[in-house]
Amino acid sequence: MALPTSGTINLSDLQTQFGGSNPVSMSEYYRSGSNVANNAINTNIPTSGVLDLSDFYGSAGTQTRSLQVKMDYGYYNSATGLTAQSSTASPSTFSVGTNSIVYQPVFHAGTGFITSASLTIQQNEDVASNSQHVLLYGGTTSSNVTNIVCRWDAGSSGSQGGNRTYAISWDADGKIGTGGAVYQSGVYNEGIISLVTNDASGARTAGYTWWGLRIKNPSSWSKGSEILLGTFYYSSNYTQPS
Repeated sequence: MALPTSGTINLSDLQTQFGGSNPVSMSEYYRSGSNVANNAINTNIPTSGVLDLSDFYGSAGTQTRSLQVKMDYGYYNSATGLTAQSSTASPSTFSVGTNSIVYQPVFHAGTGFITSASLTIQQNEDVASNSQHVLLYGGTTSSNVTNIVCRWDAGSSGSQGGNRTYAISWDADGKIGTGGAVYQSGVYNEGIISLVTNDASGARTAGYTWWGLRIKNPSSWSKGSEILLGTFYYSSNYTQPS
C-alpha cells in the first residue's frame, strides 16, 4: 500500500515501505538507489541532494503481481480474474455463464510498470450481440478506476466471426498515449467488433494513471470463443506498486 498523499510521514514509514537498514537514515531513500525504484509513482523523490519527508507522499515500494484476465463462452465457460475491481487481490479461475463479468486487477502504468499492451478482441458467429463486450477503465488512484476510456461492442452474425487487434501505449507518467486504442489488424469478419469509445484525450486531461479491463459474456451463443487475447492473457506477472 502506497504512503499517504498528505499528513505525517516518518522515517519508520519509509523503512516499512521500502526496506533499508538500521539505524534508518534519509540517505537510504534516494530514487534510483538501492531501496527506491525509479518508476512512475516515485517521480517526486529526488535522486540526489536534499530529501524531505514530503517528497514521499503517494510513493510506494514494488511487488510482482498477476494482472491476468480471461473470459470465454462456449468452451469451458470459465474466467480468470476478479469478480470485483481490486488493486491488491490475485486473480482466480471461476465458472461463468451468460452476461457474466470478469475484471482485471487494477494496475499502474508508466516507467517501471507497464508501457504497452496488445489486445485482440473476438466474437464468434451465432452469438448474441454484446454491448460493452470489453471495457478499459482509467482513474487517478487505485480505488477509483471506474471511468470508461475505451469501449468495444460485439455484433451478431450468423455466417462468420472475427476479431480486431489494438495496441495501447502509456507515457512515462502512466497516462495513455494520445491515440488511445490504435487499430492494428483484423481477421475474418472483423467488423463484428467495434471500438465505440476511445477517449484518450479526456483520460489524459483527467490525469488517469491507474487502469483495468473488464470483460462481459454475451447473453447467448451457439459457438465458443475466447473474448480477449493479447498481453494480459498470455503473461501475468508485472512490477506494480506494493
